[in-house]
Parts: sequence; structure tokens; C-alpha cells
Amino acid sequence: MSYGVQFGAGNIGRGFIGHLLWESGFTTLFVEANEEIVRKLNERGSYPLRLLEKDGTERHLSIDRVQALSSKEAEKIGRAIARAEIVFTAVGVKNLPLIAPLLARGIEERSTENPRYLNVFLCENLRDVGTLFAAQVMPYLSPRGKEFCREKVGFVATVVARMVPVIGERYGVKDPLFIVAESYHRLPFDAQAVKGEIPEITGLVPAFDFQAEVDKKLFFHNLGHAVLAYLGYLKGHAYIHEALCDEEIKTILDGAWHEVWQALKRKYPALNEEEEMARLRDLEERFANPAMMDTVERVGRDPLRKLKPQDRLVGGITLCLSQGILPLHIATGCGAALCYDAPDDGEAVLLQKMLREQGVEKVLREVCALDPWGEVGQKIIAAHRLWSEKRMRRVNS
Repeated sequence: MSYGVQFGAGNIGRGFIGHLLWESGFTTLFVEANEEIVRKLNERGSYPLRLLEKDGTERHLSIDRVQALSSKEAEKIGRAIARAEIVFTAVGVKNLPLIAPLLARGIEERSTENPRYLNVFLCENLRDVGTLFAAQVMPYLSPRGKEFCREKVGFVATVVARMVPVIGERYGVKDPLFIVAESYHRLPFDAQAVKGEIPEITGLVPAFDFQAEVDKKLFFHNLGHAVLAYLGYLKGHAYIHEALCDEEIKTILDGAWHEVWQALKRKYPALNEEEEMARLRDLEERFANPAMMDTVERVGRDPLRKLKPQDRLVGGITLCLSQGILPLHIATGCGAALCYDAPDDGEAVLLQKMLREQGVEKVLREVCALDPWGEVGQKIIAAHRLWSEKRMRRVNS
């Protein structure tokens, strides 16, 4: 039986990749640092997955044909990679250096025992992650292993858009293996990075202009999510679907999406407008799903990161300006993000401290790399002032 190795048995590992491999008839071998998760997966050989459809219905699945190894079991992991049909990672960017020697060990063993092509699909949120992770793996390889890696191992970036909410206790299940995810089934990957052929796995979609896929995910999905989260928080909504039902917020979201689309179609003339508008409608339906119970604080967390120049909001502004589009609705979302003051979010607390001590103009320059005196900068500052006043009135009422 075919099997794939999945580094990381967390939300994306169990909630997305494990599901795709299971549907495709594969056995999934998870490599995981959490010893309790490893033990329970091996005891049961399965885990429960609740899939949430856009129409509010649910599917309850038992994902079986699963095994697990502790990330400390380097020898066994190496043997598994040497024989695997495919490898996935979903460990978080900061943990990639920790798994690099484990993957290298498997590649080394594969080069002598099973010299077939191997593709490593990286479900990580990092630009150029394939090139960067390959560079982290190479130092652990022998000269023979390096030659094999260059010729027969593909480091393949992906665009993960399936939403997997934080479980907590609101779903009424305390099982540590229980996972909830939306049913979205598409995993685009960088087709140019593949070596040889890949096995048939449901949901994998080759993208020959991968940067266009990355931009659509960042500026449709992530930007839209951020606009809903920050405006929703300031207006007192707890969940993303509630923010989407707010007419004022929906108007700003629609304007931001229109600005992004105008810029994207100029940057990528081959994009099909009918297909992309259908994608946006589908995305809106997914955001509107109340069964997700996705909180504005989860989506809005880490505002300093999300206000960086290459990230969703300011990156969307830069994209629009580069294509001659004035992004006034996105600027409104940025102004709201600057007001985000969730007390349990360390970045939000730090952001508010910076604003008090340095002023909004300096934050725009140093965090966002934007000109505070330009037209967009002035729009952000005006929006920040407006939403600050609205929030103060709401808190004091």
C-alpha cells in the first residue's frame, strides 16, 4: 500500500493533508513532536475529523490508516522517507530547521536503497519556501546525497487555503485527536518545482504561474479575512461570519476586493475574470459559514506581522499602487488594524504602546514602510482616527 510522510500532526497535518491522503487510499505516517499525539495515533490508528460544508451541514469522518513517529526517532523516520511515495510538511516556518536533518537522513538512505524521485510538498506560509528549505537540508547530506537531492528531490511550495479553526471546547469534544475543518478541497502547488511524477492525490492542483496563486491567496483570502477581523473587532463582533453580515463592513470588504482584483488582472492578464469572481463568491460563502465559529481575535492576532510591507494589508496596498490603483478601502482596513488592542495578544499590546509613544506617522514608516504624508498614508491615518473614536464611544456607552 502507498504511504506518505506528513511532518506535523497539527491542524493542517490532520485537518487537511491527512484527509487528502486518506481519500486517496494512502497510509499516512505522521512525524510529530507532541508525544501524547504520537501515542494516541498509534493506539487508535485513526482520528475523528468533522468537515464543515458551506451550507452549514457537517460530515463526520474517521481517518484511519494512520501511524505516527516521534520526531526523536530519526532512524525510523529516515527509513520511512526512503520508502515513501510523497512527503508533506506543516510544521510552521520556525520549525523547518528542526526537521531538515530528519529529511536529509531519509534522502541519504533513499539515494542508495530506493533512488526514485521524491517530492516534498511544503504547506508553510513563507515566500520562496522551497528554495529556503532545500538550502537548510543540503548541509546534512554527503556529496552523493547532495547530487541525488539536486537531481531527484523536489521542494514544492503550496498554497494552503483550507480553514481549520482552533478547537477549544466550543465544539463539545475533548478528544485531543479531534479536528474540525472546512471542506474546501483545493491545494495548489508549484508545478515548476516538481521532480519526476507525483502520485495521484485528491485535491492537488498544479499551478504553472505559482506566484499568481500566492498573490490570490494573500490578497483575496488573507486580506479579506483581515479586513473582517479588524473591523469586526472594533464593532464588537465576536465571529468572522458576524462581521460579514455587518453592512458597513461588507461595503469596505467589497471595495477592498475590487481594488485587489483590478490590480491582479493588470499584473496577470491571463487570469480569467469569470473564474476569479466565482472564486471570490465561494470565498465569501466560506467566510459566512457560522458553523466555523472562527473568532475575529484568532484571525486578527499578531497585527504587527500582518501590517508588514509584504503581508496582506500593506502588501495589497503596494500591489495596487504598482498597478495604478488607488487602494482607499484597503487603507481603511489598515487604519482599523492599527486600532486593534486585544489585551491577550502580545503584538496588539506592543502596537498600541508604539502608537502612544511614537505616533501613527512613525509606525506607518517603520512598521509598514509607507509614506504617512502620501495620499494612502493620510487615508490610513484618517481611518485610524475615525475607528479609534468609534471604538471609544462604543466602549464608553
